[in-house]
Amino acid sequence: MRDVAAKGAGSGAMLSLDRLVALAGQVGPAPVAGLSHGRVAGLSGPRRGEGGDLYDLRPFIDGDDPRLVDASASARSGRPQLRRRHEEVERSLLLVVDFRAPMFWGTRGRFRSVAAAEAAALEGWACVLAGGRVGLAILRDDGIDRLPARPREAAMLEIAGVLARTHAAMGAHPEEMAPLSDGLIEIAARVPSGTAVLLATGMDTPGHDFADIASDLMRRIRFEILLVQDAVETAPPPGRFTARTGDILSRGRFGASPTAAVLSERGIAARIVRAEADEVLPA
Repeated sequence: MRDVAAKGAGSGAMLSLDRLVALAGQVGPAPVAGLSHGRVAGLSGPRRGEGGDLYDLRPFIDGDDPRLVDASASARSGRPQLRRRHEEVERSLLLVVDFRAPMFWGTRGRFRSVAAAEAAALEGWACVLAGGRVGLAILRDDGIDRLPARPREAAMLEIAGVLARTHAAMGAHPEEMAPLSDGLIEIAARVPSGTAVLLATGMDTPGHDFADIASDLMRRIRFEILLVQDAVETAPPPGRFTARTGDILSRGRFGASPTAAVLSERGIAARIVRAEADEVLPA
């Protein structure tokens, strides 16, 4: 397996802290704060409100809120003047990374768990370098680890460290594994208003109500899935193969994963992350 983590940093089964930090260099110069750049936590632009930047200054007319009259401008002009400002809107992004047992495999390049963490980290760097706040939730087989949303590069450095340490510490997995929908329900109940949620997962064992929960979440906040897929899921090899399940041997063929099509049919926003390919910012 080729090294995709960092130069001299082991195999694609390892999540490299150096690699997670180095992804910041792919983001480039920080975009103008408050303007949308097509990312999940982007904004459509500054909103009218009582923030810090001037929106307009005009004469007061009947029906305007008298609390918005600017005394200095009114004194200069000799008639009441109304001053309005942009609302101060801060980008906030919650990265949700699936580290449940089914994510820890790969046939080429990286484990799906590594691909999920790196794809999420790239989005996190883009957000903090644009002036936003980023938090983290790690889905494990038996629970969720969290970091609150914070601004600036220090927040992403902490997130990168937690991702790398958690991935390295993952040992034997329990027999029982919570479905993805359980974690999504818990996250949906606690996510602050205005926070975008980005879920990096392979969609293994989603739970029968996952699509309904995701659709409900999308009606309240910005929600998107980074669908991590191995090469065998996107381009399955031809021929028949033998597999063992317990004491039973069976033969069959690999088929392409229908997950992306199913999410599209349900109107759930998703982007495919190829586990065998290095992370790049989407166009």
